[in-house]
Amino acid sequence: MLRRTLVLKNSCELFVPALRSFQLRRYIMSLAATNDICKKTIIPVEKIPAAKVCDATPRNFGGCHTSCGPAQNFLKKTCLFHTQRKIICPNGSKAAILPPPMQEVRLVYPLLAQPKNIIITTHQKPDGDAMGAALGLYHFLVQLQHTVTFISPTNWANFLNWMPGCDKVMDFENDREAAAGLIKSADLLFCLDFNILHRTKNMEALLTEASCIKVLIDHHQQPQADAFDYGISDTAKSSTCEMVYDFIEASPYRQLLNRDMATCLFTGIMTDTGSFRFSSTTPAVHRAVAALKDTGIDHTEIFEHIYDNFSESRLRFIGNALLNRLEVLYEYNTALMAIPKRDLLKYEIKTGDTEGLVNYLLTIEGIKLGALLIDRTEERKWSFRSKGNFDVNTFARTHFEGGGHKNAAGGRSSDSLEQNVQKFKTVIHAYEQQLQ
Repeated sequence: MLRRTLVLKNSCELFVPALRSFQLRRYIMSLAATNDICKKTIIPVEKIPAAKVCDATPRNFGGCHTSCGPAQNFLKKTCLFHTQRKIICPNGSKAAILPPPMQEVRLVYPLLAQPKNIIITTHQKPDGDAMGAALGLYHFLVQLQHTVTFISPTNWANFLNWMPGCDKVMDFENDREAAAGLIKSADLLFCLDFNILHRTKNMEALLTEASCIKVLIDHHQQPQADAFDYGISDTAKSSTCEMVYDFIEASPYRQLLNRDMATCLFTGIMTDTGSFRFSSTTPAVHRAVAALKDTGIDHTEIFEHIYDNFSESRLRFIGNALLNRLEVLYEYNTALMAIPKRDLLKYEIKTGDTEGLVNYLLTIEGIKLGALLIDRTEERKWSFRSKGNFDVNTFARTHFEGGGHKNAAGGRSSDSLEQNVQKFKTVIHAYEQQLQ
């Protein structure tokens, strides 16, 4: 984990996780009652004198500890700070303080009482849940008189363009300078449907260094909790859209729920539950959908926008994939589909056109694991789906630099398509018993 190192006047150090500058000042100020710390002077890392590099990570203590004596004796005058993975130990003295943990998301409500500059973002190539959650929250915050911008890290599928507010979404790849300025001037940043900053692709560095308060709302496993000030990560939830609905419903402003919000949130719940057929479709999901329906949304129209809105070439692409790219490994109750780049070019496949393709694999009787591999320009992308107790989140994290949910996960690799197929067929041997 990245740590921010405060090099103190007498060469002792204070270690805290990589906090943004406003958090760093706030955190230091919280100690000011008992420790005389300089409140203004922060010197660039380049001015730190030559020092011994120590690879050891300091222990985290509940309070402050140093070999140089009590905290009040060494937290004096000037602090230097920087972020890096190794620890600089000028004289071997160390101090460590636990940072505040990610606070409950309900504590964000008071921050919304006065108008603020707010950014909403989600993962690259946002799907229906990501776009629905972000746009649903966008409409809610606009109702509260905030200045809100939804910045997507990349483009998104054309079949989502009908969603209310989609015309106002900023594509980071198309306007990096303006997006960077908005992020730097933001008061609040909502991060939806992802829990690790690298899922935002080229926005990662900007988000990491952003000085604003960061809020996480997500339902994936193993969140990067130390990157967020407030948040909730609940893998039992069907979708991030369900969680945004819960956020609105639990707020003092629940009466603001309107048709535009409901349309966006219904879209994400519908897509992430497989039109309400996945096991994540709990009674709470149906209660949320009933409340959304009460706003007057047309669920038939939403379904048609999402599922009946593709090109002829996409349908022919799917036919070719099922006929020529499908391999069934019956001994492992597994179906594998590997799509070469030439197929994407031949059928003019666009963002979103391969969404849902992996689900066809689980329609084969007896198949418990479906694996889709696509040869993208920059890397190879995996999608995994499973039935029952086979955990594709663990499988993807272990073998293909990915993760997600128990029955739905993704992965990536810089190896070739052929190398990935061979690796999959090799590692699947170890899971033969689990897949019976």
